[in-house]
This record gives sequence, C-alpha cells and structure tokens, in this order.
Amino acid sequence: MDDDCDIIEKNVEHYKNILFPPKIYDEEAIQDHDNLLNRIRILIDDDGCPEYPGDGMDESYSIKIIDGSADLQSKSVWGAIRALETFSQLTFFTDDNKLAINDSTIIFDEPRFSYRGLLLDTSRHFIPVPVLKKQIDAMSYNKFNVFHWHIVDDQSFPLELPTFKNLSINGRYSKAHVYSMDDVKDIIDHARIRGIRVIPEFDSPGHVNTFGKTYPEFLTVCWHNGKPYQPIYGVQGKAEIFNPSFEPMYPVLESVLEEFKELFVDDYIHLGNDEVYYDCWKSNPQITEWMENMNFSNDYSHLQAYYSSKLLKTVDKLDKKAIVWEDVYENGVKIDLRTKIQLWKGAPENISWADTLNKVTADGYEVILSSPWYINYISYGYKEWYNWYTVEPLKDFKGTEEQKKKIVGGEVCLWSEYVDGSNIESRLWPRASSIAERLWSPAHVNDPEDAKFRLDEQRCRLLRRGIPASPVLNGYCGDYEYGMEKSVIFEKEFNYGWPN
Repeated sequence: MDDDCDIIEKNVEHYKNILFPPKIYDEEAIQDHDNLLNRIRILIDDDGCPEYPGDGMDESYSIKIIDGSADLQSKSVWGAIRALETFSQLTFFTDDNKLAINDSTIIFDEPRFSYRGLLLDTSRHFIPVPVLKKQIDAMSYNKFNVFHWHIVDDQSFPLELPTFKNLSINGRYSKAHVYSMDDVKDIIDHARIRGIRVIPEFDSPGHVNTFGKTYPEFLTVCWHNGKPYQPIYGVQGKAEIFNPSFEPMYPVLESVLEEFKELFVDDYIHLGNDEVYYDCWKSNPQITEWMENMNFSNDYSHLQAYYSSKLLKTVDKLDKKAIVWEDVYENGVKIDLRTKIQLWKGAPENISWADTLNKVTADGYEVILSSPWYINYISYGYKEWYNWYTVEPLKDFKGTEEQKKKIVGGEVCLWSEYVDGSNIESRLWPRASSIAERLWSPAHVNDPEDAKFRLDEQRCRLLRRGIPASPVLNGYCGDYEYGMEKSVIFEKEFNYGWPN
C-alpha cells in the first residue's frame, strides 16, 4: 500500500477526531489516548491509491484485536475505510474516561450487496453544499457507497454547466441556489475520501420544465379543442415534456451529457426516463402525423422508447454507462446489458416488485431496488422503519442463482417536495440507517426487535458526530441534548465549507 495515499491519511485523521473531538478533549488527553491508536495497523493488499471509487469496488475487510493491538486488513482502501468505521463503533470509554476496546475480537465482514445508494433531490428544494457534505459523511458512517444526485428537475435547474450556463441562469431559484463547477468538484472529492461514488441524474423527457426555459422549442405544445398552448388542470400544461420528433434537440442533449461526463467522474450517468405522461403528446397533431409517417402505432410508449434509445446511444458514444428507471425496460427499449435498471414502481404502496425483479434479471440486466424504500413518505412511530428493515429483496424471487447475482443492491430515495437543508438530517437519519443495515448485513440478520437497539445506539453515535438524527427509543444519549453544543464538534475538520 502506498504510504502517501491521501484517502487513508485523511480517514485516519478523521476517525481520530471522531474518537477524540477537540471540543471535548484537550491536547494532553488526546495524546494519552493516542497510545491505543498507535497500536492499530492498517494492512491493504492492493498497492496503489485509487483515483475514485467505482462499480464493484471491494469493501471486504477483517479486524483482529489481540493482546492490545489491532490489525485492520483489506484488499483495497475502500475496505479499509469500512474497517475504520467498524473499529470506531467497537470502542467505548471506561468510567475513568479512557478509550477502550474489547480484546480478542475477530471480525470478517463484507457487504451483502455491492450497490448501496442514497438518492437526494436538489431541484425541488436546494440543499446547500455544506449540508450535502454532512450527509456524505453520515452515509459513510452507515456504509452507503453511492450518492445518487437527482440534481435537476421541473422545479429548478441548479447545476452550472460550462457551455450551457443559461440553463442554470434561467432555471435556478436565485443566484444563491446554484451548484458551481467548483461545488461539484468539491462534493465529488469529499465523497471520494469517504469511499462514496457520485452518480448524477439528468432526468428526461419528462421533468424538464426548467430546461424548457432556455430551450422552449424542445417542449411539446399541448393542444385542446383544436388550439395550441392549452392547459388542462391536472392533465397537461401549456407546453411540457420534450418533443421526441424534434430532431434538432438531440445534438444539444448530446452536448449537455458530454458536459455531465466532464464534470462527474463516475462511469455511470443516470438518465431518468420515468413518469412520462402521454396526454400532451396525444393532444399534439404534429406528433400524431410524425408517428404515422414513422409507421408507429398509436401506442405512445413507442414514442418514449424512440427517445430513450437515442439517449442511451448518446451515453454509449460518450463512453459512459447508464442507469435508467424501469419505465425504459417496460417500454421495450433495446438496452445494452451494461445498463442498470432501477425499480421504483410500487412506492409507497404495497405493490409487489418481485415479478419485475424476476423479469429484468431473466433478461440479463442488473437491477437496483428502490420501490420499498421511499423514505420521503413518513408515518408515526417505529413501525415505519420496521417496514423498511424487514424488506427482503429475494423473499419472493424465483430466479436462478445467476439471476440473483444481477440484483446488485438497493437505494434509499428521499425526494425533496417537503425537505430542504433545515430538516433533511432528521428526515434521513437514522431512518436510512435501518435500510443501510439491510443492504450490508447477511439476509438472516433481519429481526427488527434486535435491530432497534443497534439503531438507537447508531442514532446516539450520529449525534456525537454532529448529525442531528431523530430519536428511536425513549431515553437519552448522554449530555448531547443540552444545547447540542457537544454535537457540533470537529470544528477544524468539520466546518463543511460554511462561511466564517
């Protein structure tokens, strides 16, 4: 292992601050506790310092604590990061305020699913960069490894693009509600240190009203009673959804996606393609005529498939891979097998998604499951997270062993209609922690009556690390509730970019 790997160096310092927060311990006390830390060895099989985390990264590790020394061994730096988190959770303080850990502890650990994602929506409400960085840290405390950034939508286009700056100028809420190119790089670099991928989503052909503020000619004109630009409340607007028959649109979209490629380093771009409502397309006589000339039937899913195929080819041309919502698969689009299909339908209703899992994997595609984990829907009490925790992706799965391998993981989705920087943390944590355990731990670890105590302890741990997570059980977490001043720790490292 390269001794100069910044990922390891920064995480060692990070966890030192977690164990000995400067606001609580003076320098002398921290030096006393360093004795334990000096007896930790991080052993990594892989020689190099990887540039960024990626698809299929190895996060397995072992911890052996014998005779007062600890060996944290992994095949990659990403496993080492997860080992440091587990090690931090094994420590405790004695009555005389000394850091301790149980001797003769041996752990071999690896994730059950390789993809453990969290979707955050920054279009409906803007989430400030410092708040996003805090959530990335909280993700690492829960061993999530993908930040799915639903960055733009109908409500706002807060992403600054080098060549297409008018998209954010015309589509933002205000000058303050924009992610600059430096902001994006800052978030990606922060996530890299925590072993978390950043996958952006450019959702279309629906969810594009703010894009249409710069390119109104791309939107479909909606008709009613023989007249154009006619809204029908609850059915259609005056103009909405990209018009797939408008060929000059595609070179522009290719250029936009090329700029996504330059900004975001991950191999994948999420192309969305969900919730396309056909009423406006059906109302437009030019689209009807175009479909007839193309020998399309009057099934408008074929029109959506035409559009989706074009964008998938564009991503392939850019040497990227795609993730799409399940609508694309349902519309019969010919999809490259490198494309991952994300299931969302059935959320939050109890509609079975098992049949879709069977079908998609039988056709050879890798699947990400989100349907049961839309945590923007809230209810009172513990049964809420019980329902998420007890989801078993393979419970009704009837596929082969090869098909099972195609279920690469799951993703928690927090849509932001009623969430912004003021309440995102209490809405996310520790609710998402219950799903994180589901995605990491073996299938037989599934009893919520046992899990509630671990979840309560994790909630207290998050509080100590400056994440204002909501209560799980009755009781308290030490003295952190008193003004929360001891929760706002790590001033030197954890200012997250707030202005002084």
